[in-house]
Amino acid sequence: MNWYAIYTHSTFEKRVKRDIEHRASIEGLRDKLGQIVIPEEKFVEVKEGKKKESTRSLRPGYVFIQMEGDENLFKIIREVNGVSQFVGAEESKPSPISEDEIKNIFGLIEDKQEKPKPEIKFRKGDQVKVIDGPFSNFIGTVEDIDADRARLKVMVSIFGRATPVDLGVLEVEKAS
Repeated sequence: MNWYAIYTHSTFEKRVKRDIEHRASIEGLRDKLGQIVIPEEKFVEVKEGKKKESTRSLRPGYVFIQMEGDENLFKIIREVNGVSQFVGAEESKPSPISEDEIKNIFGLIEDKQEKPKPEIKFRKGDQVKVIDGPFSNFIGTVEDIDADRARLKVMVSIFGRATPVDLGVLEVEKAS
C-alpha cells in the first residue's frame, strides 16, 4: 500500500475520513484501504472561565490515506463530498507521496502529541486580569512571554508599586 494525500475543504477533514471509510465498506473495498490520518494537535484554552482541551489540524485541508492504487477506490474518494482532489494527480492517476514526506508528517504528529500546550493569545503590552492564584482579580500588563513554558511575566501593581509576577497563560484572561 502507498500513501496518498487529498485536498479537502477546510474543516471537512473528519467528515471526509468517515465518509471514505463508509463508502469503501459499502463498495467492498475496505481491504484495499489502510490508515486514514488527519494530522492534529491538542491544546488547552480557557473558555468561560474553564480549561478546555481542544484539537486543531496541523495541515488544514489535507487528509492522508494509505491504500492500494485501485481505480475504483480513487473514483470513490473523488466523489466524496468535501474532497477537492488528490495531491499531485497526473491526469487521472494520483501520485503516491514519498516515504520521507509521510515520515515527516508522522514525526510532526508525534511531536505535538506529548502534552497539550495552552494556546497563547497574548502579546507584550496587553492588559490582563489574573483569574487564578494569590493575585486573583489583579490587573496587569504583559511584559514578557515564554511560549515554550506557556508562562507570562506580568507587571501588576501591588501597594502602588509595579511588581513582576510569573504566571501561566491559563491563570490570566484579557482585561475588559
